[in-house]
Amino acid sequence: MENDSRKQRFFKIPQTKHNVRLNIMLALGLLLVLIGIFIKVGMSVQENSIFAWRPVLLLFSGVVCLFFAFAFMRSGFVAYLGLFLFLSGIIVLLIEFQILPFSYAEMWPSFLIASGLALFPAGLYRLKRLRTIYLFPAISMIVLGMFFQLFSTHIIPISFKEFVTRWWPFFLIGIGIALVVIFVVQQINAKDFPYLEDDSLVDGDEN
Repeated sequence: MENDSRKQRFFKIPQTKHNVRLNIMLALGLLLVLIGIFIKVGMSVQENSIFAWRPVLLLFSGVVCLFFAFAFMRSGFVAYLGLFLFLSGIIVLLIEFQILPFSYAEMWPSFLIASGLALFPAGLYRLKRLRTIYLFPAISMIVLGMFFQLFSTHIIPISFKEFVTRWWPFFLIGIGIALVVIFVVQQINAKDFPYLEDDSLVDGDEN
């Protein structure tokens, strides 16, 4: 009975014959995407080059997480984790093969952007609509990631410390504007964007 209970908690999506066929289609689609990326990577590797395993492991882990999230678990967190790992694998791939002419130290904000981008589809997949608990953190991470990327890649020719020293009052202005926008959105779309009643982090609390 205990094993059956654990299995039932894991298989949140009933495994009917129709779902099994769809799962096979999903696995085949993800596998083809992964094979295509691996083939392209292999074509880019020179004879004397060492194959880069880090992006391969990230991409493979992301695909596995996505498959289990979509096929069995119906978990927004696992879907987010899979998307984040997959996007991170693409970023690492571009860095490892010098498609992007930047180092890891210069590209670290792109992982913050990837985290924000992964939140959007994860939240939509779980509840079929936008929620504040996904929407605003995602936007914040994307904006902050893009902001820091301008400094790390030297698009803005001054240091971040120097920028903060000169323009720190604008941070207060930006935070204030963001809070006002959140308040207005909550008031206008109270039914579509519940703030306290619906934004539980625990899946079991959701109807």
